[in-house]
Amino acid sequence: MFERIKDLMSKGIWHSLAIIIVFLMAGPEIMMGMELMALIEVLGASTFVLMYLTGVKLFLLKVWKQYQKFECHSVLFVPPLVIFKQMPSLIVHAIPERTVVIFFFGFIVVGMSGVLINSYIGA
Repeated sequence: MFERIKDLMSKGIWHSLAIIIVFLMAGPEIMMGMELMALIEVLGASTFVLMYLTGVKLFLLKVWKQYQKFECHSVLFVPPLVIFKQMPSLIVHAIPERTVVIFFFGFIVVGMSGVLINSYIGA
């Protein structure tokens, strides 16, 4: 039992000495290399996230353009923030008519469906 522990300890000491010798011979280049590897990992992750965010932004831009085309005949007028600060009641004009009507009728359909399903389940 003690022989096994002694063997492990002796190997550990030689491994530790080898690491210390490598650090002394290489000097500060090892630390610089480790910092550069960490920097590359961070840059890789941020580039990955930036790539997907750019794709999502392009997709949402297309959706926004189609939505504006859909609402082009209603009274959708969104003034700048400076004008909103001067006259807050202009927010009424920023309500898209077609979208509000679709959501209103959709809410009625979903609500009535829920009432109908509840009456069948409760009966």
